[in-house]
Amino acid sequence: MRDLAHELNDLVLTLNRSAERRLAPLGLTFRRFLALTIIGEHPGLTGRDLSGAIGITEAAGSGLVRALMADHLVLDVAPTGSGNRRRLQLSDTGEDLLRRSGEALGDSFDAFVASLDIDPRTLAETVHTITTALKADSR
Repeated sequence: MRDLAHELNDLVLTLNRSAERRLAPLGLTFRRFLALTIIGEHPGLTGRDLSGAIGITEAAGSGLVRALMADHLVLDVAPTGSGNRRRLQLSDTGEDLLRRSGEALGDSFDAFVASLDIDPRTLAETVHTITTALKADSR
């Protein structure tokens, strides 16, 4: 009998490696893709919020934000006088790159899962249910 925890961990590691390969032609790492996705879904979030969502230290998150800003993918939209706390939003360039990278990842993986006679939407809902329950249980 296979161990579910091990199989899920192996799946996540394999997905991350696959995503890195698919994103490389776009000049994007998986971590940067995750950051763009989170910022796109939550415009105005802080660097601290972004670090927590990705699961990296604030120092690493700060470096990531600086790099995204240097590449003109993310803007600081914090109002003047708000101190050193950045409020992040995708630039037009960032939105375009996120769209293209999402197509490269989402469409191809969904098609791959469907080729195995597994409904990608049902699988996504099942994984979401497990993740939500685990997060609620860890509080």
